[in-house]
Amino acid sequence: MRFLFKTTFLFAFAAALGSARAQDSAQKTPLLPERLGPMERMLWSEHGAMRKIFDFPLTQAGRERELRDRRVMLTLHQLGGFATLAAMAGAVFLGQEVYNGQRDLSQMHKAMAYTTVAGYFTTASLSLLTPPPMVRRGEWSSISTHKLLGAIHFTGMLAMPVLGTLVRHDMVKYGHSDLAPYHQAVGYATLAAFAAAMLVVTF
Repeated sequence: MRFLFKTTFLFAFAAALGSARAQDSAQKTPLLPERLGPMERMLWSEHGAMRKIFDFPLTQAGRERELRDRRVMLTLHQLGGFATLAAMAGAVFLGQEVYNGQRDLSQMHKAMAYTTVAGYFTTASLSLLTPPPMVRRGEWSSISTHKLLGAIHFTGMLAMPVLGTLVRHDMVKYGHSDLAPYHQAVGYATLAAFAAAMLVVTF
């Protein structure tokens, strides 16, 4: 009887010790990656805006919810990227036709350009606002290449509307624009960088 009591006690003690160690290990598991980008730090760090303003507690359950939101947002980001790529290709094609002398397509080019800008920055916001992953590895990856190309096409997307506005102003005032070739070159470079950024995370 005494042996049975000691055995039961030892099993209970071992189970309690294992549970305590598991809880201690869970508490030590980091809930955020060591490296956070500027936007992630502002929104999702321990004292970020999403935690102070909205209901996003930095807990295990809260992070699991954030990771589910992250998957949805990144899926929408990818789908929006393909839609934006199609609009951008259309804008570049129409811009080339206008540059070749098809002035009657200028309004269609303008409308497609506005569509591209709206789609681009909506899609970009899905990536910028998404919660961070649980772990972020330091080695170079396809995501790293995607972000590098992102810096290139983001610069192009800032430059193209400005150049487009200046070209339209010159065309109305003088009938031609010396900036048109630069606008054309930036358009092709931005399209190439954006298409490459989509390809590296798709294949």
